[in-house]
Amino acid sequence: MNQFKKTDIVTRFAPSPTGYLHIGGARTALFNWIFAKKCKGKFLLRIEDTDKSRLNKDALYAIFDGLKWLGINWDNEVIYQSKRNKNYKDVISKLLENKLAYKCYSTQNEINNYKKKLLKLGKTTKFISPWREKVNNNKDDQYVVRLKVPEIGKITIQDEVQGEITWNCKDLDDLVLLRSDGSATYNLAAVVDDHDFEITDVIRGDDHLTNTARQKLIYTALDWQIPRFSHIPLIHGLDGKKLSKRHGAVGVNSYIIEGIKSSALVRYLCQLGIDTGNNELTGIDEIIKDFEIKKIVKSPARFDPIKLNDICGKIIRHTCDEEIINDFNYFIKSNCLPALTKEQQNKIKLALPFLKIRSKNFNELYQQSEFILIKDHIRISKENKKYLNTQNLLIIKNLSNKLKNIKWSKETIIETIKTFSFEKKIDFKDVAKLIRIAIVGTTNSPGIYDMMLVLGKLEIIRRFTILER
Repeated sequence: MNQFKKTDIVTRFAPSPTGYLHIGGARTALFNWIFAKKCKGKFLLRIEDTDKSRLNKDALYAIFDGLKWLGINWDNEVIYQSKRNKNYKDVISKLLENKLAYKCYSTQNEINNYKKKLLKLGKTTKFISPWREKVNNNKDDQYVVRLKVPEIGKITIQDEVQGEITWNCKDLDDLVLLRSDGSATYNLAAVVDDHDFEITDVIRGDDHLTNTARQKLIYTALDWQIPRFSHIPLIHGLDGKKLSKRHGAVGVNSYIIEGIKSSALVRYLCQLGIDTGNNELTGIDEIIKDFEIKKIVKSPARFDPIKLNDICGKIIRHTCDEEIINDFNYFIKSNCLPALTKEQQNKIKLALPFLKIRSKNFNELYQQSEFILIKDHIRISKENKKYLNTQNLLIIKNLSNKLKNIKWSKETIIETIKTFSFEKKIDFKDVAKLIRIAIVGTTNSPGIYDMMLVLGKLEIIRRFTILER
């Protein structure tokens, strides 16, 4: 096993900008970043954009935004593989020169026909290129460059999570290093980059295990030091199947839109597949301190959206009001909702003690805050309009007259409404229902006394007056 000094640790996260930052990728980035932080090393960000046909600029920016939202910052400038093709070609030239690789002129149609014949014979469909041992292969035709995989022997890695893993060389095709268009393949580019930027530890999903076998062949051919590998299990849904869109939101951007607090997603992702303790309020500094690769389990973790929201709710309740307001504004901006005025922010901050208790995420906090955000007419649901008969409107008018003349405090509001209910011989629940409809248009809302205190006397009287009309 390779040995590195603790201070030499360099990790990386290497997404392809073909789609948005998904949950599995976010966890991989977190584990690499946390491990580097724990070891006082470096964490690099590399964009694997050699496949130009699949590039998506919106996805690239979403990856950057998602990482920043999670609190993941990287060292040095972003590495773009598309700018490093000369480095890859230099390595390929070296492999060709040392006869460790060769130019293969076989067309895709020829390869397919070759494998079909083997399949009919019931044999393995490993492709053996007729160009492997040819010396005079300087044709002008299009070609790919393949690595000469040993015909016998085994490939063995000592994975930090999975333990010892072995592959038979006879089962592997000669690996394509350079495409016919002159661009490097993923496996070659990843090895060259990891070597050039002195990556000591590669933490990634166990769906890359086969790639690791191929990459070790390249390392061996070039006589380069091999980094430590830690292949972490993939994230599954509650049904035990690989996490996908059918399980709901799987992209980090989706959870931003849904109103999940970033620290909640970080905390939950760090629980998936690793034993970090049960304290759901643990901060990032403590997570970094306790992180150990050996704690990562081999079995797939199961993503539970309900659990995530529970954690988010707990964290929201224990977060200072200033931070909540900042996060709330970010949620509003992300959803393209009208920005809060200074007055609205102040009122929401005043309401946070009771809003926090009722909200598991910022979407719920927004819904609970709607009584503050109403500017003009109250939108009354169809089912509640039936309560606005002449008799009930008169009750609201009389109550409004009572409230105009009191000192505005929670105690006096409570006393006034209770006294009014008693004098008018109206059930208190019925009065409370009418007040809710007058304030927010629905019977489902925070407590009426809390809402009335936050909104203030003038606004309450205004809304009562609008209802009377």
